[in-house]
Amino acid sequence: MIRFHHSVAAACISAAIACPSFALAQQQSFSDVPPDHPAFAAAEYLKSQNIIAGYSDGTFRPDQKVNRAEALKIIIGGLVTQEQLDQIQGTNFSDIPQDAWYLPYVEIAKANGIVDGPPKKTSFLGERPIMKVEFIKMLLLAQKVDPVSAYSEIRLPLSSDVSNVDEWFYPYLRFALASSMTMVGQDGLLHPANELTRGETALLLHRYLMYERGRRTQALLSEAENEIIIILSMLENNNIAQAEYASARALLAARGAHTSKPNEPIVIGALKISEAFRALVRAYRSGVNSDFAQAEKLAKDAWSLAEQAKGAEISLATLGDQVQTIAQNMADSAREAMEKAQ
Repeated sequence: MIRFHHSVAAACISAAIACPSFALAQQQSFSDVPPDHPAFAAAEYLKSQNIIAGYSDGTFRPDQKVNRAEALKIIIGGLVTQEQLDQIQGTNFSDIPQDAWYLPYVEIAKANGIVDGPPKKTSFLGERPIMKVEFIKMLLLAQKVDPVSAYSEIRLPLSSDVSNVDEWFYPYLRFALASSMTMVGQDGLLHPANELTRGETALLLHRYLMYERGRRTQALLSEAENEIIIILSMLENNNIAQAEYASARALLAARGAHTSKPNEPIVIGALKISEAFRALVRAYRSGVNSDFAQAEKLAKDAWSLAEQAKGAEISLATLGDQVQTIAQNMADSAREAMEKAQ
């Protein structure tokens, strides 16, 4: 097995990009969403865009669960006109009453491929709580995003609860990570089946809209950095599975930042650093599997990628040097193992 040695105290890639400030004035529109609430910025922005309105008592009720009908209105409410809604006369869904307030939203969603309708599915299940992956899928389809094609070359397990790349929801979560809509929790999980609250749906929609406007690059760099710290911790504790998950997430975060700002030196460097850490994790796995030749090759790849990162952005020189030290240790260890095996 390859010995893992490192001296990286912490990653340092997220603070180097200069991003414009788009902070909203601290005017509170909802009595139960104060400025220190996680959903404050999202709720204020979505209200300013007439996407959400809250309740007549001045509350937003961020902790209230959202059903599928409510979620669909949040997603497409800002994309359709009242005239379009008024033109809808009926539905073929067996479980939607003809006078249901959400009937026009469902029919427009069906016509635009956001939800499946008869004959494929005869029930909409509007009263059922919306799951995280359902919301993300409907949101991306409504925004004309093709997550199946986006980042399709990356088919890597993302967490212990999103480990099957053939699951129907995998491409949507992959894109959600690359656009900073979601991120791993403290428990290392992505919770694809979580039933969402109003606050959580607001956060997901707001993050996507900000990503579309090129205003989530800093968040993506921070996520790549956080994942690198997880990689280092997991490798130090010989938890290769969690290191692999984190390396996939770091790569997606960096790729998402690069998609948004492909010419920023810090973004280019961050992508190369993330690719280097992915190579380090693969080298470690190869060593565990006693494929020492492959381990040495991947360690060399990591060293080269770190060199490219240093060339792209001078502020990454220290981190790049440290990555190269790890890579050199791995390559030396692999060669020692091969010599002993001869």
